[in-house]
Amino acid sequence: MLRVAFFLDTRKVRSVDIRDVDAGNPGMGGTEYMFFLIAAYLAKSHDVAMYVTSPGLFPEGITYHEVRDLSEAMARLGADRIGMLILRESDVLPNLQQLHSLTQKVLVWAHNYSGHKTLKACVHCPSIVRYLCVSREQYEQLRDEAIFAKADYVFNAAVTRSYPTQVAFSPENNVFYMGSLIESKGFHILARYWNDIVAQVPDAKLHVIGSGQLYDREATLGPMGIASPAYERLFAKHITESGRLRQDIIFHGTLGADKIELLKQAKVAVTNPTGGGETFCIAALEFELLGVPVVTKNVGGPRNVVLDGKTGILYDQESQLPEAVITLLTQDELRQGMSRNARIFARENFDIDVVLKQWKKIIQDVQLGEAVVPDYGVTPGHDRCKQIKEMNRKLKSFGPLGWLPSIDYWIHAFLKKKNSWLINPLKQAFQRPTV
Repeated sequence: MLRVAFFLDTRKVRSVDIRDVDAGNPGMGGTEYMFFLIAAYLAKSHDVAMYVTSPGLFPEGITYHEVRDLSEAMARLGADRIGMLILRESDVLPNLQQLHSLTQKVLVWAHNYSGHKTLKACVHCPSIVRYLCVSREQYEQLRDEAIFAKADYVFNAAVTRSYPTQVAFSPENNVFYMGSLIESKGFHILARYWNDIVAQVPDAKLHVIGSGQLYDREATLGPMGIASPAYERLFAKHITESGRLRQDIIFHGTLGADKIELLKQAKVAVTNPTGGGETFCIAALEFELLGVPVVTKNVGGPRNVVLDGKTGILYDQESQLPEAVITLLTQDELRQGMSRNARIFARENFDIDVVLKQWKKIIQDVQLGEAVVPDYGVTPGHDRCKQIKEMNRKLKSFGPLGWLPSIDYWIHAFLKKKNSWLINPLKQAFQRPTV
């Protein structure tokens, strides 16, 4: 059987106790947690190793090798009898030359959207045999990219049996946000609209789980001890009164798996109000497992995790966020129906046993040298021009038009040119002269 290895830089999570993966995320980034969760469950049926960059409190059943970096890990693959290496998309470009020389098969697990340089590198690197997305939406964005011939997707997972099957509905109007307190995760947007929510639901309280140190325990925090100094300045005026934190906003910091008891108190959840960069949204899945309807933006991976009107509300414009939250806080029958749907949907689609079957199938296909069978189906959703991308893919399938770039390439090229032709000259025109 093919011996599988994962590579993960663990220096920023070395203080986190991840030994009990069944209990849920112990307070680290979702990507890191998924690496440990999938590796631990694959190890029950496969020979699994993991290359880590620092010692830690890791799950049993996996053979751990401490290395300096990915370069050292790749140099050891032969001696360690590794046949397949799984790594993050961010590890590709810095190690591309060495990846080209590998005889082992490489699976790139893309928890984030990749730039065109990374996608191109994955296409032309012979050792990279799979580019694995974490949601259908992320996968479909690639339909007119060359990498689509190597691409596939498997949803992120949860050990659903660790979550209660029945949860009492919270009588209090508690709104929960959970995620890293960095600008890309959008807490500042929820903070900006909190007054609008309280104006309609005066007894509403906002509970915030997470901090600016979720991804890096050594990150510098601002004077409030919540996020980076720059990010705190962005939302401070919305969460303070007379220089102090508002009474209706409670910050709980970064919590471990024991957060489930607290999450049970939620009536409504809000996850990443920007939707930007979300390839999945593990926080939304955790809330749904507890029967908490989720409000988030109608874009990207969250579309596969939250069913609009059934397990939560997806909004198109940020200005619609407060109305969605108020609706769920004030309409009990609607919210309770979504709560029941959410628990069922999450268990049926994202349970570790369901997801693990797909992982085993992919590993088997890689071992047998099976090629990817692309799925060209277009699911509902208008963002990032899916229909236009499909038309572009069909055009490119004709030999003379195979040179056509992807739609994303055109968009990024246009924005870059627009920036250079318009924004940069304006910046220079209004730049203060140096003395």
